[in-house]
Amino acid sequence: MSLEPRAPAAVEPASICLDVLLSLGRHGLTQRPRRADLDSRALEMALTFQHKGKPGNTTLSCWHAGPAEQDTETALRAYLGMGLPSIRWMHMAPAGDALAPLHEALRAPVDADARLVLCGMHAEQGEGSGLLPIALAERLGWRWVPGVVAIEAIEPISSGVAQAVVLQALPRGQRRRIAVRLPAILGVEAAAPAPRQSAFGPARRGQLLQLDSGAEPPTDPAGATWPFMPATPRPKRLKIVTSANARERFKAAAAKAESGSGRVLEQVSATEGATAILDFLDAEGVVSRAAVTNARQGNGR
Repeated sequence: MSLEPRAPAAVEPASICLDVLLSLGRHGLTQRPRRADLDSRALEMALTFQHKGKPGNTTLSCWHAGPAEQDTETALRAYLGMGLPSIRWMHMAPAGDALAPLHEALRAPVDADARLVLCGMHAEQGEGSGLLPIALAERLGWRWVPGVVAIEAIEPISSGVAQAVVLQALPRGQRRRIAVRLPAILGVEAAAPAPRQSAFGPARRGQLLQLDSGAEPPTDPAGATWPFMPATPRPKRLKIVTSANARERFKAAAAKAESGSGRVLEQVSATEGATAILDFLDAEGVVSRAAVTNARQGNGR
């Protein structure tokens, strides 16, 4: 999908504050600590935007809320190796909720005309549900934009008000350009540019600024009893073949699932969109034919 060229960008705000939330990653095979892939892509996006802007125009701050462990320091120094001078590390208990200290840190006013927070769509450890940035945006009263792959510009709208023009990833490789009023939190998708290599020298020279998270963050007693296990891919749905020939049944089971039955609906009415969704649910056997008929009659009112 080709995007139309943008009009010449307006003058950037006098000062821009970028905050990046960094979490602890872990390799899927060796289980060794590392930088999280999505968070490192968010940091790469922030560093690239800072490099392209005017000198001294953009201030970059990186935050991490987690326990003081050796594994955590190893992963954070991998972020420092990307060229960061320091990372602000708020110590907290292993079962503590990172939402409270991050909210206290980000709600503090900054001397900037525009403020933008970047993070990965979900973490690689713990629950990994991706709800933290959504809950953080709701508590701060900021806007939340998921699936971001690039920041094109930050432009002033009026006195003291700015907007960010970003590219959002859509299914089937499509892209959508949207403008969001700041302050806002952006969730970076896996389709964003890959992060740069972490260098050993900057990783050793960078500083981990240990901060006090304030009052002890609340803990989730139910989460402490949850069993955690490595995630496994879901089994693929196979087409059932009723042929008595064993060769035909084997070919059908080994064949790749064909795609192309999906449709991209653009500029359609609410009734047409609802009808397409109901037809898909009926074909997949999620709802019965009677439920689909009743829903269609309800939409026709």
